[in-house]
Amino acid sequence: MKATIISDEEYLTDQFQRLHQEVESCLKAKDFEVQETQVGRDDLTFCRGCFGCWVKKPGECVINDSISQINRAVMNSDVVVYLSPVVFGQFSANIKNVIDRWLPNMLPFFVTRPDGSTMHPPRYNTYPKQIIIGYANELTADDGQLFIDITRKHRRNVEVLVYHGEEHEISAAFGKMDLKREDGQL
Repeated sequence: MKATIISDEEYLTDQFQRLHQEVESCLKAKDFEVQETQVGRDDLTFCRGCFGCWVKKPGECVINDSISQINRAVMNSDVVVYLSPVVFGQFSANIKNVIDRWLPNMLPFFVTRPDGSTMHPPRYNTYPKQIIIGYANELTADDGQLFIDITRKHRRNVEVLVYHGEEHEISAAFGKMDLKREDGQL
């Protein structure tokens, strides 16, 4: 089984190092082959909104940067874990860019969710289990909950955790999760 860890290279704090080590240990204990990608400000261009990933090269971004390799690694994984600092209740800009540039893995149409919002339908029958873990040195309960609420609003099949510096929290959460590919619901 394969797992991909994606993190923001601009926030490699001591807290990140502890979190990363715990996540990697949890995955390896479950016999995952772990691939890692750290993304910085200069690694990816922002999405142009050109729809080239749907029209010119369906399923692949037309921008020539490392997103094609990142998306390929993610889609060939059983589990993908995003480690993101929580910045104003949201992902860091670099992690947000990776998530935004995931658009080629969805179809260009719209479907209406039960809550009335719209989203793009899945391109594939299965996707990797997605786990997004937010961290910050001083994270209030409100900021942590905001991070969870916003993240879940955009992805239905995602596990969202907030790391407060206690490694056992991550181990316990991973122990309860079914770490395998999921159906095409995003």
